[in-house]
Amino acid sequence: MNRKLTARIISTVIFIAVLTPVFSAATEGNSTLSGTTGYIVVPSARVVDSSRNAVVTTGYSAMFSTGGQFSHIPYFQIGFAEDFETALAVDISNTVDMILQAKWQFVEKNTTSFAFVINGQGLDIGNSISFAGQAGFSATYSSSIVDFPSKTTVYVGYTFDDTMNSDIDFAMAFETPLWKKGFKEKVNILLDFGNVSYSVNPSGGDATSRGLLNVGLRLIPIEFITNTYVMADLRLLDLFDHSGRAVNAGISISFRP
Repeated sequence: MNRKLTARIISTVIFIAVLTPVFSAATEGNSTLSGTTGYIVVPSARVVDSSRNAVVTTGYSAMFSTGGQFSHIPYFQIGFAEDFETALAVDISNTVDMILQAKWQFVEKNTTSFAFVINGQGLDIGNSISFAGQAGFSATYSSSIVDFPSKTTVYVGYTFDDTMNSDIDFAMAFETPLWKKGFKEKVNILLDFGNVSYSVNPSGGDATSRGLLNVGLRLIPIEFITNTYVMADLRLLDLFDHSGRAVNAGISISFRP
């Protein structure tokens, strides 16, 4: 059943990308699993496109993890004042975790950006609640992988939680168009890897042992009615470690007045 669902999601992404060439698209706005603008688990230094008016995005993703565990991750994001965004996500599985994030893009010059990212987590809410946090800096810039253009990010940070094997966080992420002519630059390939996940207690993508490698497909924001955009992601998490391996599919809608 999981394979059928994955195939349906991929088919939907391809259908929208190929048959909607007249729709306008935005270059930023897809989020990580926890709701901040970025890749799969790695936050970029970019923020959702906003101006004097706030941008409001709501999204949902479903996670199928090793061992048959199923989880829900809804999120709510607000971008404002051009350089700021905040997001709230809830990771619902055997436990309920709340993830609150904020990002400040303090440098944007040509194709290079720098941002400070902070992430606060309330874990196992309603039972033996505990807290953790992550803070760090992201640098995002244009580069290339072989001859393919890439939006590349380097993230360096620190995790505040005694149960982690290492408190120093490091990750890299890449995003490049998939078959530019066929998909009209509306579908991208994602790759991120490092020793940090979207939470210290993730439903999938556990970085505590050897780190993790994630790949994905992304439908970039497409305007389907005035000022309203739809986005979608299909993600494969922690490919090299059985304990954290998972499949995730998500969709979100953004209102950008």
